[in-house]
Amino acid sequence: MADLVDLAIPSDAQKAAEALGLRVHRSITSGTSVRELTRAEAEIAAECLRDWGFKVRIVEHALPVDRQVE
Repeated sequence: MADLVDLAIPSDAQKAAEALGLRVHRSITSGTSVRELTRAEAEIAAECLRDWGFKVRIVEHALPVDRQVE
């Protein structure tokens, strides 16, 4: 299984991310993000967005709900 990550982006970067072909999700609680990208795709997208002046952060996925240890 591929190593999936999310990209946390500022809300003003939404149009730029969509121009790269990314599907952007907006949430009141978690902010604006691009979800479930492979690490390679996320690194390329992050570099492009940073080149355009946006602050971008790659966020690691937590354990899936069905695999969490209690």
